[in-house]
Amino acid sequence: MKTNSYAPIEAREDGIRIVLAGAPLDNDNRGVEALGTSVATYLAGAPSVERLSMLDGGWGVRTTPLPDSSAVVERIGVRNSRRWHRRESWTRVRIDQALGGLGNPLVARLTQADAVVDLSGGDSFTDLYGPQRLDTVCAPKEAALRSGRPLVLLPQTYGPFTTTDGRRRAERLVRSATIAYARDSWSHDRLLELAGPDAHSSRFREGVDVAFGLAPQRPDDAIAAHLDALAGEVVVGVNASGLLREVSAGERFGLAGDYIGTMTDMVKALVAAGAYVVLVSHVHGKHPLENDSAAFDLIDDALSPSERRRTWRLDPTLRAAHLKWCIARMDWFTGSRMHATIAALSSAVPAFGYAYSDKARGVFGTCGTADQVADARDIAGAEAVEQAMASFSARDEVRRRLEDHVPAVVDRATEQLDEVLAAAQAWRAEGSAEVVA
Repeated sequence: MKTNSYAPIEAREDGIRIVLAGAPLDNDNRGVEALGTSVATYLAGAPSVERLSMLDGGWGVRTTPLPDSSAVVERIGVRNSRRWHRRESWTRVRIDQALGGLGNPLVARLTQADAVVDLSGGDSFTDLYGPQRLDTVCAPKEAALRSGRPLVLLPQTYGPFTTTDGRRRAERLVRSATIAYARDSWSHDRLLELAGPDAHSSRFREGVDVAFGLAPQRPDDAIAAHLDALAGEVVVGVNASGLLREVSAGERFGLAGDYIGTMTDMVKALVAAGAYVVLVSHVHGKHPLENDSAAFDLIDDALSPSERRRTWRLDPTLRAAHLKWCIARMDWFTGSRMHATIAALSSAVPAFGYAYSDKARGVFGTCGTADQVADARDIAGAEAVEQAMASFSARDEVRRRLEDHVPAVVDRATEQLDEVLAAAQAWRAEGSAEVVA
């Protein structure tokens, strides 16, 4: 993705100015990338928007053209850093906000924003991943409130919160948001719990995951040709999460059994049923505990030569939109990464979620397929494989359900962004929004 360093976008006086946090474009997690790309492409391309500034972990202010779009976004680096003297440090941002800005570009963008919209990586507004991760997720929300700007929480999951301090912090931020969306009915219930008994539906809304609106993009010719050559095969996709492959992860997330063993048996069962299995990584990068390719290495080692010939690994460096293009050409899909399964669901590809949290069932439920989820905290091994194979066998019926439900979900993915744009225009016209202290 081409970037020009230190070239801020000039905004006209009559255009909407938006700051987008919680979904950087360059992210090893393709789910987070899918969220950021979906929202950035839609908002930056809207006629009413003159400047979209996205927060990421880089340095300085840069501009980036969006793929397959004439739109350009501004990216501003900010991070939790020990180099607190740098303007990209959240510590420095807090100091500069208290002292009137001091030329800090992020403080200036926040002060000028008609709305600060935040995605929390889709499911990171929780203390489940530790206090440092929660600090990172909360920092842009708190900065928006310090600047007195309207905070909009885009569709996401809320919680779980395992500590009193974490929950109180979340309650304060939710109640201070001008508008907050949840991405499914289950998450909406959690949002209302945080909002408290005085919560009003005009502020605390049920939406859908914005990645349902991600436009697929054709990958390079070699990958497309390989998939085209599989015509006539029953092609299925399997995503295994690198996050769950270690024994320690089983203890941490309370898994019912051997995750890698279960996923390996699933691949073997699919091959035995005549399927050609495409292995799909949805998190790829340097972090060894996150990388899905590491999980597939373990699965591959456990396959026989004949089984291995009936599998193929997609290039793990493919971007989110390329992965969605590939997944859309499959007959069935299973995975543990939420947004890998959303790529399937949003393409009306029958999907089976082998999940490790409550969030999956809610998202599948938006598509009328909540029954196509198994909880890895409850079942593993033969029982999980049996449920997956039942889903595989029922794929034609599930596809019909998806074809009935998915168009409305995809439409909702953009409608909710239109609601945010309309609200930001109204706030700009009025000069300010009612920001809850």
